[in-house]
Amino acid sequence: MVQPKIYPPPKPSTPRLAPWDHVDELCNKLDKLIAVLEAWSPTAPPIIPPPEWPGWEPVISKLDEIKEQIGALEFTAPWVAKEPEEIFKKAIRATGTLKSDKMANWTKGKRLLLRVDSSLDQAVQIQPLGNIENSVNGAVDIGTAQPCAAGGKISIGLAWDDWQPYIGCEITITTAPTTGMLIISAVIQE
Repeated sequence: MVQPKIYPPPKPSTPRLAPWDHVDELCNKLDKLIAVLEAWSPTAPPIIPPPEWPGWEPVISKLDEIKEQIGALEFTAPWVAKEPEEIFKKAIRATGTLKSDKMANWTKGKRLLLRVDSSLDQAVQIQPLGNIENSVNGAVDIGTAQPCAAGGKISIGLAWDDWQPYIGCEITITTAPTTGMLIISAVIQE
């Protein structure tokens, strides 16, 4: 059995610099930090350092100086939807799997909505597809397939997490429709 040992603490050593040697530098840094915080919160009362703090320059004046040099900057990012683009339109009369006729270009979009309008007399499954090329060949599934009832309408919303440069869809038909048409449109919000 191993006997526990008690180790004494190390002998104190003299620090190279006394803690008060850096107080002046620390105060200057804190003053600059306070000035930055005041710039973010203009309603806070200003803290003005005493005149005996040499070299202190408020950050707020530097920010105003930069604004004057570059002028006012204005950033706008309007989210405007494009016109709906039809990516599939067919009167389906057989079972099987079909892919959209074309892919929606989502390279500059923020969001995308697939709108499915079915006048078919049978239900279908709609699976969103994404690809890095403008082709349904080699496209991969995005999310899960959504059912669209006979004569129904559904929408499938894609967001940034689902982003692929080109979006299409795959349609699965398990029972052959005898009447109606399936139309799928894509609306992109830029």
